[in-house]
Amino acid sequence: MPMILTPTLWFEIGAAALLCIAILWTRVEYTLFLYAFALGFPDFALPLDAAVNLRVDDVLLAVLMARMILWRTAPASRSEKSMFLWQSIFLGVCTLSLALEMAQGSPPLAYDAARMAGCAAIFLVLPRVAQSQARLRFFAAGLMCAGLALAIQVHVHLGGGPPAANFQQLKSAATFDTWNPNTIGQAATLLVFGAGLGWVTSSASAGAGIMWSALAAGFAFLPAAVFVRGSTVSIVAGCLLFLILLRRWKSLLLFAAVCFLALVVLQRTDGSFLQSATTVNLTTGEGLSDRFSRWGMALQAIREKPLAGHGFGQELCYLTQIGSGGVAHDDYLTVWLELGLGGLLLFIAVIFQFVRTGWRLYASRRFQRHGALILAIVAALVLDSFVVPTLYWEKLPTITLAMAAALAGLCEAEDLELSVSDVRAAARVQAEQFSSVRA
Repeated sequence: MPMILTPTLWFEIGAAALLCIAILWTRVEYTLFLYAFALGFPDFALPLDAAVNLRVDDVLLAVLMARMILWRTAPASRSEKSMFLWQSIFLGVCTLSLALEMAQGSPPLAYDAARMAGCAAIFLVLPRVAQSQARLRFFAAGLMCAGLALAIQVHVHLGGGPPAANFQQLKSAATFDTWNPNTIGQAATLLVFGAGLGWVTSSASAGAGIMWSALAAGFAFLPAAVFVRGSTVSIVAGCLLFLILLRRWKSLLLFAAVCFLALVVLQRTDGSFLQSATTVNLTTGEGLSDRFSRWGMALQAIREKPLAGHGFGQELCYLTQIGSGGVAHDDYLTVWLELGLGGLLLFIAVIFQFVRTGWRLYASRRFQRHGALILAIVAALVLDSFVVPTLYWEKLPTITLAMAAALAGLCEAEDLELSVSDVRAAARVQAEQFSSVRA
């Protein structure tokens, strides 16, 4: 029997909706928690197009954007302004290229334009609303819940289908309908960064350190369990860099032992999969999933227009026309192919802003952990971008960079407050000394 929507029921629904909006509007930390938690359910989506989906986190991002516009936020720090400036210039170049293509009658796919717009909104909004330790902790907690949800869903996917014949089929079976298999690696990178974010913003107790470290290690091995190889290597390299920067040699040995133990377990449980996944010939390209062939075709396309590029979003269309099996699976080649040499240099300059900010924080004894975390996660993303599309307007890596920018802004704001407090304290001491001399 269909439910009849009476005026009373409509009033109750409206009151509940207004109450939810009021809570999300006034308690930003709750909205950030829900936003991060919603990332763990990628298949809860409303299809808008053949490749464009509307998810819960998109709706929450719109709420955060409205709040940022209507509610005054603290001014951006020096590093945040630099990151926003270079990201905005890169966005402007991509938008100009898109406009020229539309004027010429060859617009890119709607998915490419929507992806760029969504990533630009993420990078604009998240650092501006996550301006306190409490909000960053809520976001990290939401990511941990999302990570557990993702791990459970991956397990369900693998347990509910026929056994895979090779690791490529296993990787595809583990992924979600609205993701490609490499997105699991991007999600794992974000989750590991979230665990690190929780560690650097929480108490320095031994129990909290063990908990966050265990979560980071667990999420680091999530892509390894489904043989997302490039992301696994990148995440492990980032973790090693983080421990080396902080000179935590005991933790480094423990992490290396855990990695070795994971290899032994995989060898005993999925020996054939492990062997096929680790059989790589760097001379011939065997075992690299046709990467050498795709890179060769991308370089061929680049040589035709090395300076101007073929236009934003034209990679797949152009490479398919000249006989490639698909996209280049290399962000740097993709940017060069689409936006030319100038676009590639600008893309590298955008990445460099995060490296410079991380190094500046790492040089400060007070924020050494924060700087090491930013350097490690950027290194992992940069390394991953050599083999899969990662940093070029991809949602989950953009969230990672946005929260790294928020962390840097928070550190610089705290440093500025401490400097102002020191100046005021010194002024008070001088005033007291001057008063005592006069007396």
